[in-house]
Amino acid sequence: MSTYADLAVGRYYLITENEGEELILVQPMMETSLAIFSILHDAGEEITYWRKKTDPIAEILEELSDEEALAYELMFDEDEADEDWEDD
Repeated sequence: MSTYADLAVGRYYLITENEGEELILVQPMMETSLAIFSILHDAGEEITYWRKKTDPIAEILEELSDEEALAYELMFDEDEADEDWEDD
């Protein structure tokens, strides 16, 4: 079984933390000697959380390529720009 220690900082991953749960998109942002600080991306919202490096991950479906990560980021950058325009 995979653990949070298998995830590289700065990359995006589609994972299932527990068997039978939905896929989630996570991005590890910082690593300490025993833990990983990550962002959970949920429909444009960002939720930050810590996990022990030894915490299990049921499945790492895939690591997003650089192109896929950029495409994901651009989807929400455009939404934020639209919201800023509408506020004016």
